[in-house]
Amino acid sequence: MPIKNLDAYLADRKHLSTLPLSTLSDTRLGIDAATYFNLLLETPPTREPLLAATGGPPLALTTKIEADLRSLEKLRIKPVFVFPGLLPNKRVRHHYPHEHMELCNIRREAWAKYESQQEEQATALFESRGCVHHWDLWRTVLRIFRHRNVEFIVAPYLAWAQVSRSCAYNLRA
Repeated sequence: MPIKNLDAYLADRKHLSTLPLSTLSDTRLGIDAATYFNLLLETPPTREPLLAATGGPPLALTTKIEADLRSLEKLRIKPVFVFPGLLPNKRVRHHYPHEHMELCNIRREAWAKYESQQEEQATALFESRGCVHHWDLWRTVLRIFRHRNVEFIVAPYLAWAQVSRSCAYNLRA
């Protein structure tokens, strides 16, 4: 979401309400893909603390996405995932050599703790430097989408702007 602390503000003022998903039956639903994947990476069923050590996408990710798509399909909700495009007016932040060396040192320290039977400390170090971002998952996710014929678009710039623009064309966001 582009507005910082909006969720907390709305919750404090009790402007949020929850309805059953069946309320959206027989509709097309616009989903901000980056927000959805960030939630998947941060919530316990698909969050893996040792992902920085093992690499690749989370193992439970495909299962969770498939389950979500099946539940939408049962309710006749057609999802349209909107992926973000370019970031406007922002420069690409390159990793600097000292940051890269810091990441390597932390990973080396975590492996050393793991090899010396200090699993809890190793897990904490690996977890502190989780290196998976939503764009790292796109290839896996797009393969799932193609297999299940799920509609998706890539916004020219920000996904939330594209989702809100799509509301004018009968797409529920």
